[in-house]
Amino acid sequence: MSPPRGFSSDVTWPSDAERGKYTIGWIAPMPIELTPALALLDRITTLHVANDTNIYQAGKIGNHHVVMVTLDKIGLGGIPSVAAGMYASFRNLKHLLLVGLGGGIPEYALGDQMVLGDVVVSRQVEHLDCGRRTENGFEYTRQTYWPSPALLKAVNTLRSIHSLNGTRIRQTLQGIRQRLQPSNHEDPEDLGPDADQLFDADYHHQDAAHLCKNCCDYGRSKSRQDRGLKAYREKYSPLIHCGTIGSGNSLVVGSREREHFHEEFGTICFEMEAAALMDYHCLVIRGICDYSDSHKNKAWQPYAAATAAAYARELVMQLPAPIYGVNDDRQPRQAMNNQESSTSHGPDPVDTTALDRLNVKTGHVHWTVYRSRNPLFTGRDNILRESEARIRDAVKETSSSNQCSIVISGMGGQGKSEICLQLAHRVRQIFWGVFWVDVSSTTSAKNDFLSIAKKLGIQAESMEETRQGLANVKEPWLLVLDNADDPNADYQCYFPAGLLGVVIMTSRNRECRRYASTPAVELEGLPGSDARELLLHATNIPREQWHTFQDDAQEVASLLQSHPLALIQAGAYISSAHCTIAEYPQVFHLQRKRLLEFRPKQAQSRYGDVYATFEASVGFLEASQAEQAPQDAVDLFYVLSICAANPLPVGRLFEEGWKGAQSILSSNDSDDDLLRLKRWHVSHLPPLVQEDADEWDPFRLVEAVQLLRSLSLVSAETHEDSTNVSMHPLMHAWALDRLGTVDQKYAWLTTGCLVAVSNYRFTLLALGRQLQPHLEALMSLDMDFVFESQPPAKISVIILRCGWLLHNLGDYKKLKGLMDNLMIYLDLDPLVVDAKWLPVYDLFASNLMGSGKARKAVSLLEQVVQIQEQTLVEDHSDRLSSQQRLASAYDADGQAKNAISLHEQVVQIRDQTLAEDHPARLASQQELARAYRANGQVEKAISLLEQVFQIRGQTLAIHHPFRLNAQRQLALAYHANGELEKAVSLLEQVGQIEQQTLPEDDPDRLHSQHMLAAAYWANRNPRKSVSLLEQVIQIQEQKLAEDHPSRLKSQHDLARFYWRLGRRNPAFRMMKNVVEVKRKLLDECHPDRIISEEKLKIFEDEMIETEAAESCET
Repeated sequence: MSPPRGFSSDVTWPSDAERGKYTIGWIAPMPIELTPALALLDRITTLHVANDTNIYQAGKIGNHHVVMVTLDKIGLGGIPSVAAGMYASFRNLKHLLLVGLGGGIPEYALGDQMVLGDVVVSRQVEHLDCGRRTENGFEYTRQTYWPSPALLKAVNTLRSIHSLNGTRIRQTLQGIRQRLQPSNHEDPEDLGPDADQLFDADYHHQDAAHLCKNCCDYGRSKSRQDRGLKAYREKYSPLIHCGTIGSGNSLVVGSREREHFHEEFGTICFEMEAAALMDYHCLVIRGICDYSDSHKNKAWQPYAAATAAAYARELVMQLPAPIYGVNDDRQPRQAMNNQESSTSHGPDPVDTTALDRLNVKTGHVHWTVYRSRNPLFTGRDNILRESEARIRDAVKETSSSNQCSIVISGMGGQGKSEICLQLAHRVRQIFWGVFWVDVSSTTSAKNDFLSIAKKLGIQAESMEETRQGLANVKEPWLLVLDNADDPNADYQCYFPAGLLGVVIMTSRNRECRRYASTPAVELEGLPGSDARELLLHATNIPREQWHTFQDDAQEVASLLQSHPLALIQAGAYISSAHCTIAEYPQVFHLQRKRLLEFRPKQAQSRYGDVYATFEASVGFLEASQAEQAPQDAVDLFYVLSICAANPLPVGRLFEEGWKGAQSILSSNDSDDDLLRLKRWHVSHLPPLVQEDADEWDPFRLVEAVQLLRSLSLVSAETHEDSTNVSMHPLMHAWALDRLGTVDQKYAWLTTGCLVAVSNYRFTLLALGRQLQPHLEALMSLDMDFVFESQPPAKISVIILRCGWLLHNLGDYKKLKGLMDNLMIYLDLDPLVVDAKWLPVYDLFASNLMGSGKARKAVSLLEQVVQIQEQTLVEDHSDRLSSQQRLASAYDADGQAKNAISLHEQVVQIRDQTLAEDHPARLASQQELARAYRANGQVEKAISLLEQVFQIRGQTLAIHHPFRLNAQRQLALAYHANGELEKAVSLLEQVGQIEQQTLPEDDPDRLHSQHMLAAAYWANRNPRKSVSLLEQVIQIQEQKLAEDHPSRLKSQHDLARFYWRLGRRNPAFRMMKNVVEVKRKLLDECHPDRIISEEKLKIFEDEMIETEAAESCET
């Protein structure tokens, strides 16, 4: 193009002060791209600067002084020196724009169409030349760069303005065309839809020597009309597209390559210069002149260059007025850093005075950090501040005898690498060189070290030679060793010697903390305020509106455990208008996997999404499964995946599994009773159980746990001689979602067998509360799924064993759903017992009784006992257990005489056949004592319970649940007999033991406190009673559902106490609420419901009487 007309063009050699007024740099790589840009200036001035080979064109756009330059050659090689010269000559540049031509992707997102002449604005830039050649071809390594926050804000503001008022590009293009010389043969004219043909992706240009119109078949192309309404454009009215721009040293000239990069990186535009400028946080604006395929021509270049320039003018007009005066002579990078430091993402301003005191030269020489900082980075202020102080102290303290090394560890996605980037930028000025090495593999580490050697001019052919060369450098240097995650690697070999160096290492492997010379940094979730800020920032909600979304943001942050990468993904999902921030929790529960795999188009992490970063951790295990420890770790990981995220007592569980396996293997494995644990169940145990070993050896289990822990896949702690292992909720969600159907069935079967076999002698009852969430998770899967391709009787045994644990925990609601589903699947009549499935009816009836349906339970259990009396000998354990359950059902149904008679019969037989301390014999005696107490035979109950408690005390540890339960039952008997001091004393002992051994929300501990509160009340100590029961209810309201029986029982009793103390209004409200909940939950004949309804009626009657009396007195 010819230069614009109507402008004078002066040539000057401006002074430093005159150059200080320019705040916007504009690079147009080719003359055809510079010409429309010059047409936007009010007056063109050609500037020459001493010691700078660039020739600048300068002028004003609005209130902004803009300096423009073109290149001597296109591509990545020509642009760094031009940019460096520009920033050296114009020290107050705040913003840099790269404006010109690009190739576009014709269709992206949800069918959005890009046509020739449209404009693409960079949200981020992907460097397409980064990677390595392998035997499988070229493997790309992601290097992503972002524009400055100020430029992105201007882009967002302009998008909003365009949505309301449309663009002014049409008017600006008209102005550009008027200012160009009339003889110009490259008029920026919109050539219209007929000149815009999109050829089929598999149809290539036929002859490089000719244009398409002379050699290509237009029958293999689509017009804009063929592409639909989204491809329609009015004359001189391009659309603006914001997204990822791909930048490489060569043109993308093939549809296959174009689509590959779009699928891999989300790129919607391709060009050749931007990747060399991203350390300057520039904004890239490209007018689309072709579709990045082989059908290239130059016809659309003038118009596309003009549309890009026209958009850039609108953007410049949105930028705030300059804040630097003409006398401001700060370094250009300092000026940019100062601009960035207005957000939470930029480095602190350089303290040159402090640097002088350190006797360190300002300005680094070498910088090999190719990643840009994530503009969404939020928080971690204390970590950054403390780490920066350590680094600066290390540089200052030259007499130290130890090298400063900092280790940052944590699970994937917590921001370890981002913290390193922030630190590197904060301290870059005090180091002669800052170097970044990816040690995720030996190959990448070697390549990065050799790249450092080349930059430093070190003749090196190995990592060791580079390391030695760096150690010999007599200047301060900083080395970042990123992604030191392999638990089998020795990373000491990557540490150069030399006291002038500082090393920062990032790792998921907690064992790498030993490399730190100072306390290691362990990353967890962000604090609440930082988590909310990160989420809201990622949603693109305007900051001034954040205060209205705080509660919703906190709910999302809590849901995602304040995990930084998960918060960024959530914000991106919300920003993409898939849901509102208030709707996100509900969508998450329905579509968890989709949301945690949703990748933001901007500000991506190294792995892109939460699931991908977790997958990288487990990849180390799966790659090493030929070895025993990784294979064991994978097997344990399956067990943990199918259970809940809560702590699982794996040490005790696997040891009991081994013991149960020995008992089963040594027993007679006959087919007479199909519903018993068999060798089939043992054969399906996880290999870690080592059922064929002569004795239990925890070595392999400990090694597996430590390996998972080292990769930050699990957390582990030792409690009461058992190793408890838990998972981060997001890690657990990923672990479960990644299991395919086959793996999920394998995980369910092996874990189900482990729980069932471990509970062979019902030894897991002591771990019941710890197992409860895992049992609920294990039993939540669909019956068709767990029974598929497996023997029904074998699977039923697993379900029954887990079901009895739920029953003993009082989880009747969960058990009801489980048993209803099992009965339906097995096609069993809930009213008539099938002799083949007696154990199923046993548990089904017991749960009916626990749910308050004693009459139905009696009917079923009488049928069970009748069948067993005909088929089993008198002292058979199954027959006795069913009789004992029937006796308890009689007791619950008010048939005290039948209950006591049957209990006494069971106790008599077990006394004759079992040892004095046998758990089944003691349990029978306790049940008989309970029946005696309920029937008013309290002294008999006390005598029997004192005997049981004495034996339990001799054989069980002081904190064993069976012993504590016997102690509670004896206290209840004392209470019923009026021996209140004894009852209080026993319950206070129980409370002290449970306070030391159980968490405050443990159900057993809360139950004991409830009993003690009742004893205090009976012993005329209402203040202690009410205070303790209020404390219990406060915890229950936080942990238990509104309709949980324990919570309702506590509220019922506290309402009674309030009423007796004259606090009638809160008593009435509480009892009314209890009744309302029970009416929704229980049958109208349920005893618990009837008791509460009667008590509420008493309250109401007394209140009416009181009001009537007061009315009469008045």
